[in-house]
Amino acid sequence: MTNMQVPAPRVFDGRIEPPRAWTNREVTEQRWRLTIPAAALAEIDTALATLRANPLDTRLLSPDDYRLDACRAFMLQVQAVLDEDLGVAVLDRLPVDRYSKDELTAVYWLLSSLIARPVAQAFDGRMLYDVYDSGKQIDTRVRGDLTGAELIWHSDYGFNHPPPYIGLLVLRTAREGGISSAASMLTAHNVMQQRAPELLRRLYQPFYWNRQGEHRDGESLTHFYPVFEYDGSALRSRFNRRLIYKGYELAGVPLDELGQAAVETMFEVMSEPEHHFTFELAPGQIQYMNNFRIAHRRTHYIDYDEPDARRHLVRIFLRNEGRRSYMG
Repeated sequence: MTNMQVPAPRVFDGRIEPPRAWTNREVTEQRWRLTIPAAALAEIDTALATLRANPLDTRLLSPDDYRLDACRAFMLQVQAVLDEDLGVAVLDRLPVDRYSKDELTAVYWLLSSLIARPVAQAFDGRMLYDVYDSGKQIDTRVRGDLTGAELIWHSDYGFNHPPPYIGLLVLRTAREGGISSAASMLTAHNVMQQRAPELLRRLYQPFYWNRQGEHRDGESLTHFYPVFEYDGSALRSRFNRRLIYKGYELAGVPLDELGQAAVETMFEVMSEPEHHFTFELAPGQIQYMNNFRIAHRRTHYIDYDEPDARRHLVRIFLRNEGRRSYMG
């Protein structure tokens, strides 16, 4: 019996053009910060008044049950930024002084549902995920978003079934730090194609990824995915240097030299000042990213001592294909 030959992955050998690929000098605040129109805020007020009179679990809310014409038109603009432009949008902003956390989360759910269907973002089926400093340290089964530690360049959940869109509702920010940055993985593709094409080709080959315990007991601790995938029409990417290195450690095999050089080079390209932009989030803002195109990072932060003042964000995953369960 002869050994089966694994077909070589299809590699995109063209150049990704602006605006989907971009550099820092092309990014203006007007491209990513979108003011929520007054008409949309008025619709939100009306929807919340209806919800107060007719309470319902947030996870059962549907935009179809409310008059949200201005919100729909606005979210079409948001989705265009995510799909056709920068890939990052920050909605500015919901009134945190007028709405409770539950009301803010309900509005967040409704607006997000106008982009795509909310799906589970943990193996236990959680649809909304609280992001805060739990006091733990990053480990095999402890995610960085539950710590105040620096988070280096990554896309979300590349180790399992990543969603195309991710969102963050900002309830409270830290006393100091927690500054965000975004980098285009498509721009990194262009740069590596020019500087190191052999390393770019390695990124189309699979790597072991630590699954961070998001699976049934007894299943493999790792998955095996490439950084870049091209199906002939769409180029999509996923990246997390830390989870790849941990994946090889858990798999008990060494990461090949070419693979390590490829991962490090992509990391370095995104870290170059011209290949990312930095921004601060404020309470009431909502951040959305195209998770197949954008990598992000966050600086270390120092929180307040009072529990009610501590940094708190709420994350959502949005995906229309597959089941709503974690692995789709």
